[in-house]
Amino acid sequence: MKWFNSARFVEPGPAAHGASPDADPARPAVVFDHVGKVFGGANAALSDVTIDVARGEVFGIIGRSGAGKSTLLRLVNGLEKPTSGTVRVHGVDVGALDSRGLVALRRRIGMVFQHFNLLSAKTVYENIALPLKIAGVPKAAIDARVNALLDLVGLADRRDAWPARLSGGQKQRVGIARALVHEPDLLLCDEATSALDPETTRSILALLRDINRRLGVTIVLITHEMEVIRDVCDTVAVIERGELVETGPVWRVFGDPRHDATRALLHRPGDDLPEELAARLRPLGDAPADASRVLFDVRFTGERGDEPDLVALAHAFGAGSDDVRFVHGGIERIQGRPQGRLVVAATLADGAGAAALAHAARSHASRVEVLGHV
Repeated sequence: MKWFNSARFVEPGPAAHGASPDADPARPAVVFDHVGKVFGGANAALSDVTIDVARGEVFGIIGRSGAGKSTLLRLVNGLEKPTSGTVRVHGVDVGALDSRGLVALRRRIGMVFQHFNLLSAKTVYENIALPLKIAGVPKAAIDARVNALLDLVGLADRRDAWPARLSGGQKQRVGIARALVHEPDLLLCDEATSALDPETTRSILALLRDINRRLGVTIVLITHEMEVIRDVCDTVAVIERGELVETGPVWRVFGDPRHDATRALLHRPGDDLPEELAARLRPLGDAPADASRVLFDVRFTGERGDEPDLVALAHAFGAGSDDVRFVHGGIERIQGRPQGRLVVAATLADGAGAAALAHAARSHASRVEVLGHV
């Protein structure tokens, strides 16, 4: 459901130029079909990338600087054309569109930029209204749409302010409102929060998620920040040196990363053992047969779906042990699935073996491995 009561401006003739709206709700919003992009004859920015972006989802593309994220985004709105493969938006082959078809398509795609790209000589209202004025929308319709968008992004009281008088978060809200003026089906976000502080980033991500849920707009965002992916996205694709190395629901990729590039992007200081434990850790083979304090790495990937039963886990490690401690780690929820890592210390006694304890504990966790002894 659209949020404007006034009549929607429609660019005349998109069907005649290959950009006809696709009414099939089951068809993906965006399809990258074996896409390659080469610059300068031999510099491959993308290589054989195949991704489907479902309608109505928030899809994140993450990778290091130079991985090819921005190139993927520029292929969606036709700013670049693939060297090989096809990019389809709502069933339309973007690379096959002529100039009029691209204009029509881009009016269905909103764009949010890292550095806001506001015109300093125009007020908040004028910045948002400008695309509609260029398109020839009547003034009454412009007023209705801009005022509705100002309410949506929480800036109704800043209507006549100049960009220089706005905070970074407020500037980005203006950018988001401007991207929505043509009631797009698709919103592209190019590092939309990387210039913002953490608190403002959270508020902008909450706004994007609210827009996605209330308006049904498909959002594709690129970022180098895994926290952004975790907080707002439904699905994530990891790009490394122009190749798609991993994709899936955010909970699965975070809980059980399968590629070295993903694990590197996900790595946080808290993932490592505390220094005092790491310095004392020794291979299990060096441990005495009894009274050995063994560390176990216990993982919850979210695959099980149920809440971790820490009492049952402690009992599993307590079979043959007179001392069980949770010494490091934690559990968080991503997309409603609990996941995380716990480091458990158990003192072996009465002939109990570390392998036997790990085996018993695996019925209560996704993975359990022996780290060594301290």
